[in-house]
Amino acid sequence: MSIVLEALALARRGVPVFPCRADNKAPLTAHGFKDASTDPDFITAWWSSSPDALIGVPTGIKFVVLDIDCGKHVEAAEWYGKANLPRTRTHITRSDGRHLLFKPDDRVRNTASKIRRGVDTRGHGGYIVWWPACGLEVLHGDVLAPVPEWITRALAPPLPARAAITASVPLEDCEGRVRLRLAGIFRAIAGAREGERNALAFWGARHLREMISQRLLSRDEAIKIITTAASRAGLSHKEASSTAISALDWRGK
Repeated sequence: MSIVLEALALARRGVPVFPCRADNKAPLTAHGFKDASTDPDFITAWWSSSPDALIGVPTGIKFVVLDIDCGKHVEAAEWYGKANLPRTRTHITRSDGRHLLFKPDDRVRNTASKIRRGVDTRGHGGYIVWWPACGLEVLHGDVLAPVPEWITRALAPPLPARAAITASVPLEDCEGRVRLRLAGIFRAIAGAREGERNALAFWGARHLREMISQRLLSRDEAIKIITTAASRAGLSHKEASSTAISALDWRGK
């Protein structure tokens, strides 16, 4: 099957795609992964202009990825050989690495060698090349496992502002669940790269708005969490606060 047909097949399954350069995997669209689409007209036009383009797929929505560059890094190969990882969909990459796909998990953000040299992660704000479209092997193609808890613990920074969980909900009933959710949102925003910081701050505030409606935290606490995380990613305090307020007040679907 040609690459454009593979791209169209992914789109029919609800997986957005965009074209990437064949040499260095850089996006060929103006806004990178943000231009990803399931529209067959866009996809056909993209690959008509660049028939050899690779297929890029945003991460974080349909799946998150453990990117193990075991073809280039001995440490990564050794870690992969010893790690207690579950069976899950695995793509062999062009450099003989491995992309392990897991169910979406907000606690997984974009990292480089945080777990081990050559072992990266891709969540919201990231993307991978869909190597099966190039004829490379897929292992366990019918399985999409949850991210192992020991992986998320390895990625977790300390969560600021423990007071984000309010007394309106008994701590013994919900503290762990709420803290994990807040930690995942905080990490995703704090780890945003330039060009994606506002979008991820807006996304995070939308999630916190749901928690406000459930009386798990207050509006002021939500604004503080988003502003702190977005500031760590590089936004000014004023811009981060403005984005948080806009998202909390947004009335779209």
